[in-house]
Amino acid sequence: MRQLEGLAPRLAAFDRLCHDARGPVGIAISGGSDSLALLFIAHEWARSRGRKLAALTFDHRLRTAAAGEAARVATICRDLHIPHETLRWDDPVNQQSSARRARHAALALALKAQGGTHLLTGHTANDQAETFLIRARQGSGWYGLAGMQALSMSPVWPEGEGVRIARPVLSEKREDLRSLLHERGQVWIEDPSNENLAYERVRMRRLLARSPETAERISRCMKELAGLRAVEDRRLGRWLCDHVRVSAAGDGIEADLGLLPMDAAVRGLALLIQAVTGRETPPRQENTANLAQRLRADQTFAGATLGGAKLVRRQGRVHLMPEAGRDGPETLVSRRIDGLRRLYAARA
Repeated sequence: MRQLEGLAPRLAAFDRLCHDARGPVGIAISGGSDSLALLFIAHEWARSRGRKLAALTFDHRLRTAAAGEAARVATICRDLHIPHETLRWDDPVNQQSSARRARHAALALALKAQGGTHLLTGHTANDQAETFLIRARQGSGWYGLAGMQALSMSPVWPEGEGVRIARPVLSEKREDLRSLLHERGQVWIEDPSNENLAYERVRMRRLLARSPETAERISRCMKELAGLRAVEDRRLGRWLCDHVRVSAAGDGIEADLGLLPMDAAVRGLALLIQAVTGRETPPRQENTANLAQRLRADQTFAGATLGGAKLVRRQGRVHLMPEAGRDGPETLVSRRIDGLRRLYAARA
């Protein structure tokens, strides 16, 4: 079929990211152009590889049209013989961070209930360029400017434990995905929030639309940075495996930061703080950098707290524990560290 011509490189991206996926591969689909194109490509991949899919739509219940949009997505999935489930937010709050957490938590739990481990999202090269500009404005270093990873852990804990987020169309331009939909005679849903200039991402999108050459330059820059980050991630992966240990009680971590260059030590320390606390975001980079410098200095380190973690230094190694009462009776640190090790091994 004409609309499936040229899909081989796209299907290869699914193979690379989902080769070790267990159970059905989940698809987060809103009905917008990016996720709808992802659905059709994933359908062809699953059909040709003998894999099962599970389509999941999250209704934030913040717009009256959302229920109808979810129903339309369900119809498209039914026509493709893909199981579909609409998830609804019980306590909607009109706040982006809360909505993002609720969405990721619901998607992860629904996928795990079906035995799945990998959730596909429709992030594109356009999203990458927007992320570059947002992070540049926030003062991100080169590692952050490399953009979103094609494969990452679910950002929520504990709901997202064991779930990986896979982004197989991350190098695709939105206009190319829309061309695929046009060829299939498919109409996508336009979310009105994509026109709301109150959101920084929408402002960055407008800026890039006015300057396509800027988007191209950003794309080339990000490809270079992604290559550097791959080298860095391999080093962090080896360090996590060889020089990070979980305490016998399973509620703390000890590590040798001195084996990493300072910039890598800052990233490693941020990972460990998130692992020991279960928080979804790392501490502010400048705070983590200041703490890493103190930990590696020769003077006596009396201890510190950051991001919900307590840190001390014993015999040259840093020891991390969650602050009392911060993360419940069981922190599941060992499982978080194992998840990080597997993820960085997958990136190698």
